[in-house]
Amino acid sequence: MADQQITNIAFIGEVDAGKSALINKILNQDTNTGKTQAAIFYQGSVIDTPGEFVDNRSWNGALLSTISTVKTIVILQPADAKRVSAPSGLLRVYPNKNIVAVISKADAENADCDRAERLLKGQGIAGPYFRTSIYDPSSIDQLYEHLLSLQPVSAE
Repeated sequence: MADQQITNIAFIGEVDAGKSALINKILNQDTNTGKTQAAIFYQGSVIDTPGEFVDNRSWNGALLSTISTVKTIVILQPADAKRVSAPSGLLRVYPNKNIVAVISKADAENADCDRAERLLKGQGIAGPYFRTSIYDPSSIDQLYEHLLSLQPVSAE
């Protein structure tokens, strides 16, 4: 994963969806994945957003401001969640963005990946749906390769 770098991406999802842990795996870094209190900007403009940006409607404006300039939005839907936190239509405010659907915590005790997929579909979020676990390197690699495929081609 070190050869090419993903850029211009924001990760969003409810509180405890696994955004920070997933970013750490994708960027091959080992940082504290404590509670994200504000948007964190990593190398190549990879943005980790607080779950409250999605969970709390009064913070939706902060989310929209944060994602306004990115090309790709990765939305995490935990496999053990029973609902989608993102308000319907929130991801359609800005046209022409790549939306990547990730079912996180696919290995959780109460995981139901099929339900998570139905929830995403019900919100109008199209597949493919990447089922990931931070303990399964192949699932991280598959997502990473997809994110690389969305990067602009440089004219070198």
